Amino acid sequence: MNYRLIAHRGYSAVAPENTLASFQLALEKQVFGVEFDVHFSADGIPVVIHDSTLDRTTNGCGNVAEKSIAQLQSFDAGSWFDSKFARETIPSLEQVLNLFSSTKIKLFIELKSPQFWSKSERDYLIEILAPVRDRCVIASFEHKFLTQLQLDYPQFNYGYAVSNQTQYSPHYLEALNPNARIILPHFSLILEQPSLTKTLQEEGWKIVTWTVDERAIAQQLSEFGIVTIITNNLLNTEPLPENSS
Repeated sequence: MNYRLIAHRGYSAVAPENTLASFQLALEKQVFGVEFDVHFSADGIPVVIHDSTLDRTTNGCGNVAEKSIAQLQSFDAGSWFDSKFARETIPSLEQVLNLFSSTKIKLFIELKSPQFWSKSERDYLIEILAPVRDRCVIASFEHKFLTQLQLDYPQFNYGYAVSNQTQYSPHYLEALNPNARIILPHFSLILEQPSLTKTLQEEGWKIVTWTVDERAIAQQLSEFGIVTIITNNLLNTEPLPENSS
């Protein structure tokens, strides 16, 4: 069984995260999937950026949600990484989807601060994602929001991102949503709790782990049957060994 690599915010080891340049480079690597983050602009357009503020990854400042799409796309989102990416801007969700429209690449879409979105924003997001429904996973750390979204739009796949031991539990997850079957834990939770990992797998959970940048950790995970991993830089190595189990 081969590793299935998911490019974290695009090919973010060699290009500025969550930009079209980063996604284009991931596409050229023929990755299994890409992961990226979505916020809404002040005028109701979903945009692809990780932070709720502009300061870290652009030459702008302030909150993403307080800027219009025109304002957001006027900022330089690439020079912080390397001057050769100075033309990169914050892409809209539609721009990113268009880039992958003719591919079979899986899309792992993390919703940021969705509990503050209006119903019209939620509906618009679902409308935009409808054409890629069969190959996208809508993920979030906001579990109650995600459960409600699945109740409203059950035709999509949903993934529960977890970062602590309390949440890495079938009892916790099934209490939230008995129909959920995709979990995205930090890799340390898998390595620390192998018996629980086995239980989740036996109960039919699909496990996608983040963010793995060391080959040795990838190999450890494969020993538990975990081969779908989100990574920044393993795309730039020789092919990972096949899982021998």
